[in-house]
Amino acid sequence: MKNSAYKWYAGVPHCHTVASDGKLTLEQVIAKAKKNKLDFLMITDHNVNCKDLPVVDGLTLIYGAELTKHGGHCNMWGVKDVIDLEDYKTCETYEDFLRVKNKAKERGAVICMNHPHCKQCPWRWEMNADDVDVLEVWNAPTHYDNLECTEWWHTQLRNGRKLPVVGGSDYHQDYVITNMIAWPVTYVYAKSASAEDILDAIVKGRTTISFAPGTTFIDITSGTAILGDTVKLTDDTSVTVNVKKLRKNHTLIVFDADGECFTYKAKKTEDYSVTLPVKKEGFICAHTVFEPGFLYSKLHDYALASRIPEQKGMKLPPLIFAQSGAIYFEK
Repeated sequence: MKNSAYKWYAGVPHCHTVASDGKLTLEQVIAKAKKNKLDFLMITDHNVNCKDLPVVDGLTLIYGAELTKHGGHCNMWGVKDVIDLEDYKTCETYEDFLRVKNKAKERGAVICMNHPHCKQCPWRWEMNADDVDVLEVWNAPTHYDNLECTEWWHTQLRNGRKLPVVGGSDYHQDYVITNMIAWPVTYVYAKSASAEDILDAIVKGRTTISFAPGTTFIDITSGTAILGDTVKLTDDTSVTVNVKKLRKNHTLIVFDADGECFTYKAKKTEDYSVTLPVKKEGFICAHTVFEPGFLYSKLHDYALASRIPEQKGMKLPPLIFAQSGAIYFEK
């Protein structure tokens, strides 16, 4: 529910340093996060626990680690010593993953399935949404694989799984003149910027994802209910989709359990709002898409498809520019 004590906090839930295969030190990553005006940053080096994180004015650093195995990658947030070296070494089968994951849960960690449809490092263990708390639906600069992950997420929603989502830049380094640490950025509607409140809000589904800080932002409400809430259906139930900075020629697509239920293509850059009736159980979520031009297609080839041969030079479909979590409806 809307609460005056709450606000939106911008952050990145997936980031690497020289402690694993990142190119920057923790101090350099912090400086970049501050420059991008982030409110929180999760340090998720591969199979490595964070050392003591400093207290940084205006930036909440959150402990984490990314369990990285052939079977899949998952972030474990909120606990300093969340992963044991021996557990990592012996984690090969799906049953091993469940054992390691459950131990992290017992320590208080939040578990996120990372980029499950990535062609380079997909989720090869059993894809059971009930095994995790959160899905990284958008990984790295928006690209083709994120569309497949979004389709899988929608399937989970249609099957009744209320699965929260985040977008993670999976930051390792910059390329040439790019600034990739907050590409994309996850906004979290939380009581405060403390690690506990940020993680609690993520688990409750109070999230929306933007291409970068200050770009298109999608919020969805139904009366006083917000993203992550479940609304009791009545004869006059409606949902309002608010989009800030919807860009010219970008298309807003609203989804329910049957698929696309509303579309709008902007003729100019604007703030846009639409209220729709809700007559059936299920969910409402939304995203905006854009047609990749020549430069973006070349960037996609250089930064991403160069490692995925089957996508090299492919004609890209409309790609996601902003993406909300879901709000739910039941009788």
